[in-house]
Amino acid sequence: MRAKLFKHSVLTVGVIAAMGTAISSNAANVTYDQNNAFKVRNIATATYKVVGNDTTQTAESNEVTVNVTETGAFSLIPTSVDNDPNDDLNKDQNIAPKAGATVNFNHTLKNDGNVADTYQVNIGNASNDQFDYAIAKSIITYQKVDANNNNIGGVETVANGGNIALGAGESAKITIAATTDAARTVGKNGILTVSATSAYLNGKGQTATASNTDNAITTTPIYAITKSAVTNLGTRNIDLNNANAYVDYTISVTNEGNADGTDVTIEDALPNGLMLIKNGEANYTAPTIKRNGTVVNITPSVTDDKITFAGVDIAKTQTITVTFRAKKSTNASVTSDFVNYAVVKDDVDGDGTFDLIDNSGDKTLNGTPENNYEDSNLPADRDGKDNNDNAAVTPTSQNRELTITASADKEVALQSQNNVYNYTITNKGSDVTEAANPGEVLFTVLPTDDNQKINIGQVFVDANNNGKLDNGETILTANPNNQYDLNQAAPNGLVSAKGNTPAGSVVIGVVVNTNGSGSKKSPNVTDIGTSEKMTITVLPQTVINGTPAPANVNTTSTTTMQGIDLDKFQAVAACGTAPTAITNWVTSDINATAGACIFYKLEAINTFTNTQINNVVLSDTLKSTTYQNDFASDTSANSPVATPSINGSLITGTFSKLVGKEVGNVYFSAKISQTGTN
Repeated sequence: MRAKLFKHSVLTVGVIAAMGTAISSNAANVTYDQNNAFKVRNIATATYKVVGNDTTQTAESNEVTVNVTETGAFSLIPTSVDNDPNDDLNKDQNIAPKAGATVNFNHTLKNDGNVADTYQVNIGNASNDQFDYAIAKSIITYQKVDANNNNIGGVETVANGGNIALGAGESAKITIAATTDAARTVGKNGILTVSATSAYLNGKGQTATASNTDNAITTTPIYAITKSAVTNLGTRNIDLNNANAYVDYTISVTNEGNADGTDVTIEDALPNGLMLIKNGEANYTAPTIKRNGTVVNITPSVTDDKITFAGVDIAKTQTITVTFRAKKSTNASVTSDFVNYAVVKDDVDGDGTFDLIDNSGDKTLNGTPENNYEDSNLPADRDGKDNNDNAAVTPTSQNRELTITASADKEVALQSQNNVYNYTITNKGSDVTEAANPGEVLFTVLPTDDNQKINIGQVFVDANNNGKLDNGETILTANPNNQYDLNQAAPNGLVSAKGNTPAGSVVIGVVVNTNGSGSKKSPNVTDIGTSEKMTITVLPQTVINGTPAPANVNTTSTTTMQGIDLDKFQAVAACGTAPTAITNWVTSDINATAGACIFYKLEAINTFTNTQINNVVLSDTLKSTTYQNDFASDTSANSPVATPSINGSLITGTFSKLVGKEVGNVYFSAKISQTGTN
């Protein structure tokens, strides 16, 4: 609405003219006197009859003469109210910024002389200002008054360049309704020149024109609008999978103009997919409106998707703050565009129609362009700059899912170190970051069936996924419950896939060491083929952004100790029998007589499934027997047979290799001899 106007004054020039010599002049008056401007002569006559005489008699007086002095004088005085009534200007009057706005400039034209006069009145635009008036559309009216300030007739209209006739001592109270054709921004200055020219003085060749100066400042509120949003997550993301998700909006409107705003309307129409939370619904908070932090008693008009505060007064420099809460509607989706703008409307010129329309995005909305009267060249606290940068809300459809990839089971040597299992933990959810904070996701690495000869060593982050614990890689530390924190492994958390950004993952390495035995001497069992199953379990702990923790996931890996399973078989047969011809091999005790031959088979089995074992050396030291020089060997998978080495009672056979699951045999015999020499 229209704000209270500031007033201006105008330059005044008065001129008094008389015939003769100019006596004095100043900014208000010019006096010019002429003696004996004309003479007034008069002779009296008389007619009469004398009684008794019918003849008319006449008489004539002497002539008397009056020398008349004429005074031509007038003043043009600015009379609009402003902050300095004693100056010579109609100064800094207010004009609304809308095209067609009008400002009234008041002047008093007075005939201070003793003769009737006619005055030509002219108005025009100055050249050193910031906007022009529409002279042809501006209207000049006046009311004549007598010397006692009583009206003479009614209000008259005079054209620009038209005449006003005044008798001596009469005045004309002039009002110039100066009109503009174009809209203007705040603070723009327009200057109007006003002059009156005396026909009487002009005819006498004397100074005949008095001039005034009027100016008006474009006066309007302008509004700096800032809108922001924050969801229940403390971000600007709203989770469409969370029935309790909401958005809190804040609108700040500061009047940075040079006029107060009255009956202002502040409104916000929500985008498709969002709706206001109504009283009685879950997560409802009442909308608020405050002026400089103090509550304003205005009840908003609320529909499903629009909130309006009407009748808001915003004085210069004041800030109005509005808050309200919204939630998703049934048609919301992750493709919804949750960007909208706060709108401020004001009827600056008071004609009943909003002419100031401003929004927080400084853009055309729904086909309606902005008309905010702002001047971006003004300082930051007066330019009405708007900001919608923090008002956009991103819809997400949050889903939580963590996966872990299995690592292949391993066959390892009985005595081994640094056997590494790699597990990849991946965030397969959507619109959520897992393990962004400590304690949100834990995991454990524990044996399912504990084998004392198989031990879990370090748990680490295999940053280069090479299956080795390299220098500089992070070794993880378990808590007292033997739980590891995924945030320690991924300090920034694991993001979900979005666009060209892949799902976040981290590779966890687990070192396993073995300390098995291959001896069957006692208790006649080896650790060959024994194993331990290890389980790694991912344990989501907390609700994240309103979404509950997903189910635990796990995978297992089995470590099996393998190597050479060595058995020794024996049989008794006649000396000279080919060792490979023996079929009754046993591992149990047997009986023999002195002088007989004992046949031996050393059986070496590579128990690995696919791993080759090289340089397998089988050796046997004979006791109370004499080697019979009949060494033989075979293999089950065509690997080279063993190479013999006989050194007294030490019998050695060496296989260059045995492939996985291959059996290598060494055969020989020895004659029983108590001395070991015959």
